[in-house]
Amino acid sequence: MAHVLGVDAGGSKTHALVAQKTGALVGFGQAGCGNYEGVGVPAAMQAVAGASLDACAQAGVKPGEIELGCFCLAGADFPEDFVMLQEAVEKLRVAGKVIIKNDTYAALRAGTRRPYGVVVIMGSGFNAAAVDPTGREHRLAGEGYLYGDWGGAGDIGAEVMHRVARAHDGRGRPTMLTEMALRFFGAPDVRELLLRLNRGELGNRRIHETTPLVFEAAYCGDEVACEIVRKIGNEAAASAIAMMRRGGMERIEVDIVLGGGVFKGKGPLLLDTVVAAVHAVNPLARIVIPRYLPVVGAAVAAVEATGASAAEQVWDNLESSYEKVVSNNGRRDCG
Repeated sequence: MAHVLGVDAGGSKTHALVAQKTGALVGFGQAGCGNYEGVGVPAAMQAVAGASLDACAQAGVKPGEIELGCFCLAGADFPEDFVMLQEAVEKLRVAGKVIIKNDTYAALRAGTRRPYGVVVIMGSGFNAAAVDPTGREHRLAGEGYLYGDWGGAGDIGAEVMHRVARAHDGRGRPTMLTEMALRFFGAPDVRELLLRLNRGELGNRRIHETTPLVFEAAYCGDEVACEIVRKIGNEAAASAIAMMRRGGMERIEVDIVLGGGVFKGKGPLLLDTVVAAVHAVNPLARIVIPRYLPVVGAAVAAVEATGASAAEQVWDNLESSYEKVVSNNGRRDCG
């Protein structure tokens, strides 16, 4: 039985799946950060190799038996990235043929059975992409604020600190986020919190982790927090709409896949905001929260790249094997 490999590598984790060409999943592996922009190429490739070899071991197959691998990698943004990553992954020798995609593609294919669609990712970072009905791919830069991007946990955490500081000095409205942030960081007052921030003692990672506080405060009716959640939702919608328009999909049925931990925030306000804004442009669009990890999309793409079709039977086989292979093997939710 021929096997394929799907890999999804991001800033917080790397997941790998070995699948049969029928869609049945047979092996799962995981490792740490696989984004070379965060840890460098050697460490990223070590994560990709580690997750891939673990998946092969669980499947009981050797890397040489993997016909094709689809590697959906964060950091695959510009043409030179694809060339460099293609060479780096091929050197790992974990698959006979290597296909490199941006990690947004994995999330998209995991969220829709259609061959086309739109995806917005709001996790530790932000990106959005689409595949139109002709098969052409479209994607934002996904490189941060200076490139027009906003909406990942880093941006939201910075917004929390911004609003707390403004509430403290009188330029902004009072907000529950102040007390919540003080408890989160263990600071006695805002002055001490800002001193720690100025001394670099809070750490970007911890600031990112304040994102759930926004949703908790918004759920309690805090006006400032609700404003931030609506900003997140409107940004997600604007990005989805831009991708629909670039792909000529404003007047057809299309799935808008929302991936990343930000969309798991408490309360309905975020999704309600996205739905209202998207449906004002395309009422036929369907908002989707994926049932599967993005790596499933990488595995589906690998099956398709062999020439096999991701027909209903493939999806049925995938679904029947998912819980046993992925959910019951100690995988970590990484947002």
